[in-house]
Amino acid sequence: MRSTHVIKFLFIIALAFLGIPIISEELIARAGGGGGGHGGGSHGGGSGHSSGGFSGWGHSSGGFHGGSGNSHFSPWAAAIILIVLLFLAFRLILFLQKVSSAMSTTLASNENKPFIKIDTLKEFQARNPDFDLSEFLQKIRKAFIEVQTSWSDQNTNRMRRFITDGVYQRFNTQFKMMKLLQQTNPLSNIKIGNIWVDKIEQDGLYDIMQVGIEASMDDKFVCALNHELDEEGLQSFVEFWSFIRKRGVPKKDIYDSDKCPNCSAPLPENIGEVCKCTHCNAMVNSGEFDWILSEITQKDDYCSNDAFSEKLGNLESTIHDMVSVYGDFSVQLVEDKASNAYMQIMTAKAMQDPSVMRRFVSDELFQLLAPKIAMNQEIFNRIFLNKVTLIGAQKKENKNILNFAVICSIQRVLVSNNRLEVVDPDIMTTEEVIVMTRDALAGAGKGSIYQHTCPSCGGPVKDTLDIKCSYCGSLLNSTENDWVVSALMNRSEFSQYYALNK
Repeated sequence: MRSTHVIKFLFIIALAFLGIPIISEELIARAGGGGGGHGGGSHGGGSGHSSGGFSGWGHSSGGFHGGSGNSHFSPWAAAIILIVLLFLAFRLILFLQKVSSAMSTTLASNENKPFIKIDTLKEFQARNPDFDLSEFLQKIRKAFIEVQTSWSDQNTNRMRRFITDGVYQRFNTQFKMMKLLQQTNPLSNIKIGNIWVDKIEQDGLYDIMQVGIEASMDDKFVCALNHELDEEGLQSFVEFWSFIRKRGVPKKDIYDSDKCPNCSAPLPENIGEVCKCTHCNAMVNSGEFDWILSEITQKDDYCSNDAFSEKLGNLESTIHDMVSVYGDFSVQLVEDKASNAYMQIMTAKAMQDPSVMRRFVSDELFQLLAPKIAMNQEIFNRIFLNKVTLIGAQKKENKNILNFAVICSIQRVLVSNNRLEVVDPDIMTTEEVIVMTRDALAGAGKGSIYQHTCPSCGGPVKDTLDIKCSYCGSLLNSTENDWVVSALMNRSEFSQYYALNK
């Protein structure tokens, strides 16, 4: 695999040097936001980065755009350089093959023994004697296949019971866009090369397993409205999947059973947005029964330490205080709510339907965003979250305020007369901050707006401009029981905001 990457790298350098256009493979999609790695970067000399925020819908803040220029470089000299590069690549491949051969025995013997930080694992197993590593990895393997199948089918039913509401909304938003644009993306020949536990973390009352997955698959993307967007090829990649589970709860299995883990009643085949048992009302994907997928991160994003996602101020101590107040507070889960809310806003934008986001945002923010949503004409050919990171927390006027850095990869298009026109030639990376607010002394609600249930009475909630519960009349976007989006700003706006509010 390394030799392939090396020769590809050298070949691209040679092509760029010769002025030959580079055709990017980065637009090929897959479940979890693949096909872009870090979602941006340079494609054929242009920049895929946009620092514009929500307030500048439709605006891209430049970046580098390479021009062709005038060149008088000798084609013979270019040919010689190309031959030298290919020769070096060949010699390097021979060397890597020798290294690979020397390591093959070791790799084969460790095929079923993924890399684990032993001390962390021993400590975890000491606290959780019923934890079975091989059983856990089998669940991950099953989850991976189910997610790829769900993506191919554009249907979340197979995986809904073991994904968080935020992960569900990421997929749901992408499926809606694909249906609007008449797109399909079947995945086949799915192969898992390796699965390993990268690290284990504690987060409030929850444990988090960061799991690395190395895999490959055939990826075929078809757009009926514009076949110039069609892509097909073999994808090899590494992703990191985050699984969360509440500590100290009895061991259950939701991966190989279609029964409720709480009451054993059959779960509905079409669970939909609310992952709840219709018999006992247990939230199946709460993390209180089994390991739940809460994040899919591409390798580049997982390993990067971008300045935008750096923690601000006394975040750790503030989080500790929130755990003592809310009890159920978890960084992973509030990041999940932030990603859910962000994707709801993006869905509202693409669908030109403000009701989609109404209950998640404050009245003031709704008044600001609704007119822009009504005027928007753009749909997302690609939209996936690279990172949602809690970077700051404050307490102000008896309210707790959380700041999340959101890095999102998008490609916008316009649809007119059943034809699709590309707005962004490449995938663009946007950086925004979403601010969420909740009363400092808020208690645990009976439901959650992120689970389509009223926090006050637990009644079902639909997308509507009416923010009063149809059952109990309480305000759905009240900060008394849940986190509500109070601001959405670009990086520059957040710098000014933070300077005034730190």
